[in-house]
Amino acid sequence: MTQINLKDFRREDSFGFLIQTIARTLDEKMKIEFEKVGVDYKVFANLMVLGQQDGINQREIGQRLNFPEYFTSRNVDMLVNAGLAERRPDPASRRSLLVFLTEKGRAKAEELPSIVRDVNKDVLQGLTDAERQSVVGLLQTVAGVSSE
Repeated sequence: MTQINLKDFRREDSFGFLIQTIARTLDEKMKIEFEKVGVDYKVFANLMVLGQQDGINQREIGQRLNFPEYFTSRNVDMLVNAGLAERRPDPASRRSLLVFLTEKGRAKAEELPSIVRDVNKDVLQGLTDAERQSVVGLLQTVAGVSSE
């Protein structure tokens, strides 16, 4: 068997490896915390978008989250089946449906921001406030997203 010379490469210095490691840690902690309040981890981002503004179509939800249409459709189906959202006809388009939170969905959406903040704080607990702001700011730049 031939070995590849990787002496100049350390995965611990790889941006991709580090981001994936952090993402897996965040995913696991979020799943645990959302399960405590009865929210499926797969749909929490959709629920948060609708908590900020409901009455939008699935395409808009997917665009805001950078999710593919099929994924957004499945997630909205899950929200509807859980009684957290409902689809209503779009008065501006006969072919489009708008997604609205139900009262139950709105109550769940209101619980999520504090959970997200707590998990993020836990994952970044070894950093000062200034370091946390710096890391988030740098990641926003790399991701091409605005803090506004």
